[in-house]
Amino acid sequence: MEQPLPSRFRLLPGLFVLVSLVVYWPTRDAGFVMDWLGWQYAYDRGGWAGIPTSFGYPGLHPVLHLGNYSLYWLLGANSPVWYGVFAILHGLNAWLLCRLALRLPLSMAVGERLFVGLSAALLFLFSPYAAEVVVWRVCLHYLLALLFALLAMHAALDYLAEGRRRSWWIIQGCVLVALFTFEWSLVIPVLLLLLVVTHQVSQQKTAGLLPLLGRLFAPQAGLWAFYFLLNKIRLGDWVGHYGADTHLKVAPATIMANVLRYTVKQFSFMRHWEGRIQVQVFDGLADGWPLWLGSAVFVLGAAAWLIFFRRMSARLQWTGAAFAWFFVALMPVANLYFYYLQRSENDRYGYFATGFGWLGLVLLLSFLPKIASRLLALGFVGVSLCLLLQMNRFWAESERLGDSLVYDFRWYDRDEVIILASPDDYHGVFMFRIIGQINGFNEALELRRMRPFKGKMWEVAQFNVIDPAYGIRVEHDAGGLQYNTAFQQDGNWWWRNGVGATDYSNDRYVFRKKEWHMEVELKEKRPNTAVIFPSGGRWIELK
Repeated sequence: MEQPLPSRFRLLPGLFVLVSLVVYWPTRDAGFVMDWLGWQYAYDRGGWAGIPTSFGYPGLHPVLHLGNYSLYWLLGANSPVWYGVFAILHGLNAWLLCRLALRLPLSMAVGERLFVGLSAALLFLFSPYAAEVVVWRVCLHYLLALLFALLAMHAALDYLAEGRRRSWWIIQGCVLVALFTFEWSLVIPVLLLLLVVTHQVSQQKTAGLLPLLGRLFAPQAGLWAFYFLLNKIRLGDWVGHYGADTHLKVAPATIMANVLRYTVKQFSFMRHWEGRIQVQVFDGLADGWPLWLGSAVFVLGAAAWLIFFRRMSARLQWTGAAFAWFFVALMPVANLYFYYLQRSENDRYGYFATGFGWLGLVLLLSFLPKIASRLLALGFVGVSLCLLLQMNRFWAESERLGDSLVYDFRWYDRDEVIILASPDDYHGVFMFRIIGQINGFNEALELRRMRPFKGKMWEVAQFNVIDPAYGIRVEHDAGGLQYNTAFQQDGNWWWRNGVGATDYSNDRYVFRKKEWHMEVELKEKRPNTAVIFPSGGRWIELK
C-alpha cells in the first residue's frame, strides 16, 4: 500500500520546475543553431499545412511539429519563451520520475523513499547530458516522448490500483501520441510491460496476469502494427529517420559495446574527463576483454534478477526493474555510432534512459549504511550540478559569440565574401556547423539578423572554439592569393562537414591542411571581394 507523503511535499512539482528554470536561465537566448535553421526554413515554406507530413522529414513526427510550429508561429525564433517551455518540460519530467519512485512498492519508510525519489530526480534534472535536449531547440520531441512515457507509467500504476477505464484510456492515448512524436517511443510498451509484470509478481498478484496483459498491451501491439504500416506507406520504409536497415540492424557486439559505453558515460561522467582517458575507456569497451567482462556482468546480473526474483526484497526487485528500463530505453541508439570526442554532441541520445539509470543506482546505494548512501548520492548530485552549470555556461557563451559575429558582419556592399574559417562549435556546443554546403553563415544572417548577404559567400573551413577571446591568425602573400591560417592557442583543430577537415578544392580555391596550419590558395583575384576571419568575437578583413 502506497504511503501518502506529508502535505508539505505537495509543492515539489513546482519546486522542480522552478529549479529547472533557474539552472537553465543562462541559456535563455541559446539553442537556435544548426538543424534549427533548416526547420525554420521549412516552417516558413510549409506553414500549418506542413505539420501532417512533418515538413517532408523522413519520420512520423506530427506531434513534434505541431508543438514546434505553434511556438514558432506565436513567438518566432530566438524568443526566451522557448527556454521557458523546454525548462518547464524538463522539470516536469524530473518530478514525474520522483513521483514514480515514491509510488513503487519498495517496502521502505516514507523518509527513505523520499530520499531515493529526490536523489534520482535531481540527478536527472542536473544531468550535464540533458543540456543538449533542454537548450537545443530541435529537441522538443525528446522532452515530450519522455513526458508521455512517464505519464503512461503513472496511469499504469493507477490502473493496477483501481482498474478504472479512464486510466486504461490514458495509457493507450499516451502511447499513441508518443509514437507520433518520436520513434523512440516504440520502447514505451516494453517499459510498461516491465512495470506491470514486476509490480504484479512482486505483490504476488499473478492470478489473472495474462488477461491483464492482454487488456493493456493488445491495443499497443495494434498501434505498433499500424505505425509500421503507416511508415511503409508514407515513407517507403518500415522505420523512419535513418531507415529500417539502420534501426533494425542486429549487431550484438556493437549493441553490447554501446550499452556499456552509455552506462560508463552516465555513471562516471566520463565525457567530462580528459580526452586521452575517454579514448582509452570508450575504445577499450569496443572489443577485447573489457567488452567480454562487461557483457558477462550484464548477462549474469540480468539472469540473477530473473531467476531469484521471487526471493528478493521488493527494493532489489525494483532496482533491477529500474536498470531494465534504463537498458531498454537505450535500445533505439544501441546500434548507432557512439560519439564522444567532444562534449554535448549526441548527449541527447541518452536523455530517455538517464532518469531510469539514476533511479536504479540510487536504489542500489540505499542498501549501504544510511550515512554512506546519502553522502554518495549527494556527492553524485553535486558533481552533476557543477558539470551542468559548466555546460550551460558553454551554451550561453557560444550564443554570445555567435550573436557577436552575426551582427559584426559588415560587407553587404561586396560581390563576394570568403570566410577563411568560421566557428563550428564551442566546447562541443553547435555554432555555425555546415554539412554539404559552401557556407552556412549566411543562413544566420538571414534568419537571425534578417539581413542576408546577396553576393557569393564561401566558408573554407571551420574550427572548434576553446576560448571566445581568441581565434585564428592569418598571413598572406603580397599578391593576395595564398593565405596561411593558424590558431592563436592550443586545443583547436580544423573542421569541415562536421568532421576533421581534409584537403579539397573547388572552382574558387584550393584548401590544404598542414601539420600546424592550413593553406588556402585562391585560383584568381577578383575585384570587390572581402577575405575575412574571426578573432575575439569580431571579423577581421585582410587587405
